[in-house]
Amino acid sequence: MTQSVIKNEIYMSARYIRQKALMHDGICIVGSDKVAGYLKAVTDQLGCTAQLYDKIGDVSGDFSHLWYVIDADNYSADDLRAAADICEQRRAKLVCAVLLSHIRPNNVISRYAEMELLTVMDDTLGEIRKILSNRENVCAIFFDRIIGAEFDSLSLSPIAKEAQDDLTVTVSGDMAETYTSALYIPDAIDAVFTVSKLGKSGNVYNASSYYLSEFQLRSEIYGMLARHGVKLNMIEGENKTSYAALSAGKLSSLGFEDVCGFSDMLRYTMLHHLERFSIQTDNIRDGYSGKLGILREIEKEMLREIDRICRKHDIKYFICYGTMLGAVRHGGFIPWDDDVDVEMLRSEFEKFRQIAPKELNERFSYESHVNGNGYHYFFDRITAKDTYFASKYSDSYEMPKGISIDIFVADNVPADPKAAYRFWKKLMRKRMIMNVRWKNTARKDKAYLLSKLLLPILRLRSMDSYSRSYEKAVRKYENKDTGWVMPASSDHKYRGTFPTETFSEVIPYRFEDVDTFIPVGYDDFLKAWYTDNYMDMLPLCEQNPFHDYYRLDLGSNIDPESDIHFDYSGELK
Repeated sequence: MTQSVIKNEIYMSARYIRQKALMHDGICIVGSDKVAGYLKAVTDQLGCTAQLYDKIGDVSGDFSHLWYVIDADNYSADDLRAAADICEQRRAKLVCAVLLSHIRPNNVISRYAEMELLTVMDDTLGEIRKILSNRENVCAIFFDRIIGAEFDSLSLSPIAKEAQDDLTVTVSGDMAETYTSALYIPDAIDAVFTVSKLGKSGNVYNASSYYLSEFQLRSEIYGMLARHGVKLNMIEGENKTSYAALSAGKLSSLGFEDVCGFSDMLRYTMLHHLERFSIQTDNIRDGYSGKLGILREIEKEMLREIDRICRKHDIKYFICYGTMLGAVRHGGFIPWDDDVDVEMLRSEFEKFRQIAPKELNERFSYESHVNGNGYHYFFDRITAKDTYFASKYSDSYEMPKGISIDIFVADNVPADPKAAYRFWKKLMRKRMIMNVRWKNTARKDKAYLLSKLLLPILRLRSMDSYSRSYEKAVRKYENKDTGWVMPASSDHKYRGTFPTETFSEVIPYRFEDVDTFIPVGYDDFLKAWYTDNYMDMLPLCEQNPFHDYYRLDLGSNIDPESDIHFDYSGELK
């Protein structure tokens, strides 16, 4: 798990740097500390040219930026002067990242003030400032105490050990008045990139991520582990206020921001320290009020029903998208996924659409625009009747809502890639128009003005007519043996087309405890859809459910013997 946590830290750093356009080349990194190693790993992931050296005396080659990582308690003044001299000679920018292992407590420090470090620490920093003063193209960053997979300035390890060994998290009264700050390692990396590109020469910047009391820290950990049987142990303590914190206000003026919230940071970091508890997907369990397992059981029942009908009538189908990936990589659901998708070629789908509504178990309904029930997605759907599922997206549309499985169709497309792309673009425009009409409101993106102008005209036609028009368009090549198909998906990113034989034959494949099928060309599909490395797990920060739901009602599917609790819609279950 440690490697997953480190990978996540590097990934979040690189993602933030790309978003802020802070990348640049010609970087030389000097330092034997782990922070220097992280800097090199991030520059490599970004594709930036950078060299890493343990000592300043080893530096060679050309560079325009020198990042020198030193420990305030253990550094060589001569080496620091040498680094400054080298940068002056080469007209390179020097960014000196100074690691602080401690900050002396002070009872009168303002929470939001940009503090003068000389008043709260040893004279070491004064010496560093003196060495770097009156130099051209020199900036310094004073790093707060660092936290992360390989850093533990907040002493998370003993808290985790207590939780695992004694099933308790201890808090005392004095912890509520003990305030501290710390720097998340991705924020440390981003601070260097920010100052390197935007920092002003002669300036010192404080890099800090979070400011909180020890009571807040331990309470957050307790909340994270309470569902695992961990109890809160309250003891008395002296109420003595103490601050030991840095403020990153000056650095924030350059656009520096935390890469993630405190709760997410703590969850990612605690994965490194916890062995007995699985908190990797707890954010998903929280989001579904403990109902994710039942939701998946309902979806598996519907998948079995689809499989039963298709086997009975010799209809070829296959699980697709995240469901296919989950089956191949995990043997079932992706740990953070919440839905099931199936797909068919058009000829198979048309048989299924005719048969399924008549043969479905009475617990399920068949949703399609041809039913005239107000459903107008470009795919059909099997829905569990006694349920309600609404995401922020789906709730914008008037239609039947419930836990469901989407039935996608792979349609014939032109063999010529350019013609196929033009065909896809035409379909996307039709979908956009349909969505505006169905939602009955203007879009909130760059198409706002156009959609607002078109909406009165679009209202002159019924949604049924738009659905019929779209289906006619998507079936344009149905009777032409082009040899190529395009998988249907709500993803608006073009993923290309596939030879028909990729999906024309299916092979048995187990999904959880359900017998189902995947296409014979599943490997080619997964590589095209999820890259050649589709078997690799996503970074932790990307392991989130797709649907941003706000209400989930399981109806009669909740065990009456289960513990009573409230879901997010306020319904007693």
